[in-house]
Amino acid sequence: MEKVVVFDFDGTLTQKGENSWRRLWLTSGYDIGNNSAYKSLFNRYINGEFSYQEWNDRTCEYFRAGNLTSVKVSTIGALTPSIKGLKITLQELKQNGYSLFIVSGSIKQIIKSCLKDNINYFSGVYANEFVYDSNGLIQNINSTRFDFDGKKRFVELLIQNGIKPENITFVGNSYNDEKVGETGVKTICINPEETDHTDRNIWKNVVHSSTISKILPLILNKKQNYDFQK
Repeated sequence: MEKVVVFDFDGTLTQKGENSWRRLWLTSGYDIGNNSAYKSLFNRYINGEFSYQEWNDRTCEYFRAGNLTSVKVSTIGALTPSIKGLKITLQELKQNGYSLFIVSGSIKQIIKSCLKDNINYFSGVYANEFVYDSNGLIQNINSTRFDFDGKKRFVELLIQNGIKPENITFVGNSYNDEKVGETGVKTICINPEETDHTDRNIWKNVVHSSTISKILPLILNKKQNYDFQK
């Protein structure tokens, strides 16, 4: 009987408040305030003015003009602090027979650079991917199919492939994770940001903690104190 845990990345596997896209805009030399291109492009996507890929394409134009390179992107990932208790949490889940996935609107290169060896616990990482030219300058962004509503579709694909909803847990933290609640799987909101964590139609459980090991009793249905810092 296969069991799965699907994780978001920013603010879920990283410390509260971490956001890869904000760091990328800042590193590229731009403001991220209310009147910024960063905010404008996001709002125009949310309002349906253009597709997710076009949102990424327009963002890429700014990043290229801002001289965003592969080295800078990897450095952002390396300097992004993962949440406390991550390694022991992933180890415990694997030892209990869970397959682990990351489904995120972040960037693969940042995720891998941040998680280092912990990336090996995951069976798959689904996120946006940067493509660079021969000089290491960003050239385009290959968009993920699994952000916002796409996160729900990913979980639905797991179910269609024979995994029972009661054997799937999704762990996220924000508004772009909310649609997963419609699938009926167990959802855990850790350190919520910009989402109503009290809405039980979206989030079945909520955890406020600096260490992710606090999710283990909710997934494994065990009462051990998993307050590890590794």
